[in-house]
Amino acid sequence: MFDVIPRVNALHQYGGDVNFDGGIRLAFCEEAAPAASSFRNVVLRCCPSVAFTPDGKVSVSFEKDALLPPEGYVIDANGDSLTIKAAAPAGWTYAVCTIRQLLKPDRTERTMYVTFPCCRIEDSPRFTYRGFMLDEARNFFGETEVKRLLDLMCLYKLNVLHWHLSDDQGYRVESEAFPLLNEKSSRRNDTQVGGMRSDKFTGLETSGMYTKNQIRQIVAYAAERNITVVPELDIPGHTSAILAAYPKLSCSGEKTDVPTTFGRLGRSVCPGHEENYAFLERLIDEWCELFPSKFFHIGADEVAVAAWKNCPACAEAVRANGLRNESELLTLFINRISEMLLSRGKFPIVWGDKLRRGLNRAVSYEAWMPLPKAEVDAQISAGRKFVVAPYDFYYASNPYCIMPLKKTYKFEPTSIRRKKSGDAGIVGVEMPLWTEWVYDRRKIDFNLFPRLCALAETAWTAPSLKSYSDFKTRWSAHKKLLDDFEVGYAKDKLTDPGIVARRKGAFIWKTADQYDEVRKNDL
Repeated sequence: MFDVIPRVNALHQYGGDVNFDGGIRLAFCEEAAPAASSFRNVVLRCCPSVAFTPDGKVSVSFEKDALLPPEGYVIDANGDSLTIKAAAPAGWTYAVCTIRQLLKPDRTERTMYVTFPCCRIEDSPRFTYRGFMLDEARNFFGETEVKRLLDLMCLYKLNVLHWHLSDDQGYRVESEAFPLLNEKSSRRNDTQVGGMRSDKFTGLETSGMYTKNQIRQIVAYAAERNITVVPELDIPGHTSAILAAYPKLSCSGEKTDVPTTFGRLGRSVCPGHEENYAFLERLIDEWCELFPSKFFHIGADEVAVAAWKNCPACAEAVRANGLRNESELLTLFINRISEMLLSRGKFPIVWGDKLRRGLNRAVSYEAWMPLPKAEVDAQISAGRKFVVAPYDFYYASNPYCIMPLKKTYKFEPTSIRRKKSGDAGIVGVEMPLWTEWVYDRRKIDFNLFPRLCALAETAWTAPSLKSYSDFKTRWSAHKKLLDDFEVGYAKDKLTDPGIVARRKGAFIWKTADQYDEVRKNDL
């Protein structure tokens, strides 16, 4: 098996190599032009001396095959030819990603050259949604870092960037309709460090916001790599940053600052004030103009609905709508926001804290907490879709002593169901990176790699072909590629520790002495 991550689904090796030393004759159909250009860049990065010429010895052609799956591809390399077939640009893109991992630069005493193994690869993904979530509400990283991560996502055939751009500690999207979001919600006076119970702070102001033009550029950059950017406007909870700018949106109207601490803070947009829906609709319109994705994440998680009991407007909304309690008021809120999105051609996604009766069937759940399997089956039977992102297996913010690599790799997404009915109702998987304690590129890379590679294999490769021992072998050889990309992945002694701690609460765990490469406030 070749050292490709994620593992390809069908491989036949012919033996020998295609040697590009004699030059390349490159041919491609119009649709495949971007992928052909990427191929050229990939080859030249490996070996700058390779000539692309009409009389090149090796024929490389990008061809269309409409019978292949939308994201599937075929690579056929034998003798002096390399043929790449796909039905759509995504397939050619992923074929080039596979080629990038299999190219072998080498040199003699006189010259450098590059080869590709003679083989036939037939490949297509298991899931249509293969995601990574980046939280930039807690810590802001900027356009350059996001584009770097998009490049790495593409390398591993991930196709969804879930972009968490609003939360209690920050709001990161330029607004023309509500300028105070730019002035107040995008900055905080200080930031807690050292863990949830720490009394330590940086003493520094933290700020960051994407202009509309920057967002458009990032969305376009992602699209070139077959990645859809799914935005998240987290409402009605996790809205302290928004409420700092517009306190009238809350139940109390109390003026507050953007929080400097983390955790569940309890403040939310009031669902009882009708004018709040008009505010959110204008905000959603701004976001919809920036993000062409058919999916739109609205969070709706960890809402302190009990606080609504003390709000006269909420109490009146419960009575006027014939609701039993404040939990049903939250369902009503989600449905109203969902209707706004659906009328604009967007499909809403919410975090799956619980399964809600009466929720619009068009709303998909991101399953991050354990849910009753029988109810999941019932929801799927009724047409509900699920993205699987369990916190104990896929949350990259977890230290390796809580979530070792093996644990991530071996998790089976269909286990959220009771019935053994394949992937029905499960559109894909996602690895969220919450950034309360992730503050720079070093920590991003350390937390993500190699765990993001493990998730990518689950997302792409047929379960019957997965093997953890085989993955570890491929990962060991694969590190050289990430070295080329200057990715600071975690060392093997940390990714699968001999001592695995048990979680004693959301953010409390035991550590071992072997974690000396990680600062104490990282754990």
